[in-house]
Amino acid sequence: MAAPRTSGMRTLRRGLPALLAAIALAGPIPAGAQEPEPETLALANDWPTLQTLLQLPDWMDLQFSVTAEPLFNPIGGERSAGSWIQQSSLELNLGSGLNQPSSSWSEFEHWQLRVVVNHDAGDAFYNSAIGALFPLQQVAYPAGFYGTEASIERKAGEGWLSFKAGILPLNPDFVEVPIFGNYVHSAFNNTLNILVADLPISPFSAFGGVVSGHPSKEITVRYGLFDLSSTDLISRWLGVTNSGVGPSVGTAQFLQLDLEPASMTAAPLKACRSERGVQRQKAACSTPVSVQNQLPNGLISLGGFLTSANGNGIYGSVTLPSGLPLGLADRLWIGGAYSPDSSLDVAPTFVGGGLVIQGPLPSRPLDVALFGIGRGGLSNQLSDSPYEGMLELGYRIQLNESFNLQPTLQWIFNPSGAPQPVPGILAAGVQLQLNF
Repeated sequence: MAAPRTSGMRTLRRGLPALLAAIALAGPIPAGAQEPEPETLALANDWPTLQTLLQLPDWMDLQFSVTAEPLFNPIGGERSAGSWIQQSSLELNLGSGLNQPSSSWSEFEHWQLRVVVNHDAGDAFYNSAIGALFPLQQVAYPAGFYGTEASIERKAGEGWLSFKAGILPLNPDFVEVPIFGNYVHSAFNNTLNILVADLPISPFSAFGGVVSGHPSKEITVRYGLFDLSSTDLISRWLGVTNSGVGPSVGTAQFLQLDLEPASMTAAPLKACRSERGVQRQKAACSTPVSVQNQLPNGLISLGGFLTSANGNGIYGSVTLPSGLPLGLADRLWIGGAYSPDSSLDVAPTFVGGGLVIQGPLPSRPLDVALFGIGRGGLSNQLSDSPYEGMLELGYRIQLNESFNLQPTLQWIFNPSGAPQPVPGILAAGVQLQLNF
């Protein structure tokens, strides 16, 4: 026999007043508590680092990185060939302010010591073997050890003045901007294809000093002075037997202005999760997510250099959002360099540009796709060809904070590294980067 219905009703009447009383005591639900924090998508940092493995103190920072760039050209050039080249870098920073907020630094905590040693191995002349003038790989340097930096530096912190001195490369303080680090071809990566002889472009270095002024958080003015006569000597200290630099004399001076608008700061990306994956957030989104930003800040950089014997030049670049609905976010860049004395520079002009897109695929919000195209104008006193052009397509798969791999596809227009004309070069490969 079924239980009488009156028993359930008596239970409901007894429990309802207690429930209403509990709600009244709790008060209204705060408006902010009604919306949970959005999910955060970021790279995992689950791989060990030297810092954790060696249990180093807070005043010491030790990092090790390896970049490998195997490449081959199945089509075009003087011949089909392959190349493997890699660069290993060990970086040590010492300073009591390394892991302290800069707002609380004492004067002593502004100061840091920095040492960087690079080792390059592999075929640095792959481009010459296939008939290209400019290296197709970022790390195409003669094999051996390089004492790339040994400096003492005063960080600006919350102030307006910073400077450093010792054995220094000119980049990344000059010419190089963060967006260039996404590319494999040497003309795009780091120094806008500037080929003035003996300039200490990393891993090469020279005795020098850099002074930087920061009149505001958006503006930096930087001046550098380098002793070019030391470039070849320093490259041979640790065993580079044929650096290709050769004896030199004189100095190089650099002056650069950087403008980094606050409105273009690379903050975490607001996105929306749907059945298709993670996409740009629109007006209405039921499942918002926050994505770690893999793109650099917007930046306008203008500068020039003056050497006592090897030519002078000006350069500049602009990095900014394109305004197009591409991926989760993007950066468009253009850049160029010009050296008026073509008798001293094999490539007195360069102009290039490109687009870098984060999250081009909804299922891969932390990956980056890139495109770049450039033209290196050649001196008519040093080459029979007017220019060599390059185009690069790439896709960086960021597996975690420590490891990424980047397939690259390059097309070299009018290759100009051979005495006779050669067909355009199609090259393919991958860049692998490990950081510990």
